[in-house]
Amino acid sequence: MKQGKIILQTLGLGAVAGMRATMAPAVASHYLSNHPNPALSRSSLRFIQLPVTAVITKLLSTAEITGDKIPGAPDRISLPQLLARVASGAFVGAIIFKANRQSVIDGILLGGASALAATFASFYLRKYAGKLPYVKEPITGVIEDAVALGTGISIIKSQR
Repeated sequence: MKQGKIILQTLGLGAVAGMRATMAPAVASHYLSNHPNPALSRSSLRFIQLPVTAVITKLLSTAEITGDKIPGAPDRISLPQLLARVASGAFVGAIIFKANRQSVIDGILLGGASALAATFASFYLRKYAGKLPYVKEPITGVIEDAVALGTGISIIKSQR
């Protein structure tokens, strides 16, 4: 895969992690459990390709989506939430770069930075959207979920 495509996939899945911390690993794990990558098979990241990992990450993603709709859920820019999103972006960045036999450190940095930027962008966009007439919670959350999932799926499908 060309370097530009690797970078775009990492930025894209990092952004998905910024919107939904568990969704990016869930999408990656689902894809890789059905299309194992030899470069990952011999690495410490091989667990991401296991069917059980795909199931667990999907369950975590479902729990995150549900929890986000509960009144009083913490803001994504609170430190624990922010760190989880950046870690998730870094993780998927490492997966993409390792799967393409590139520097894992570069993947970590790029995925984490993308998640950081997307966390703040999606937070303030959702706050703004919530002030629009007829657009209230949980509608903005449902829209964000659809965008994150659709983006993640289209990015991962572009690996084929």
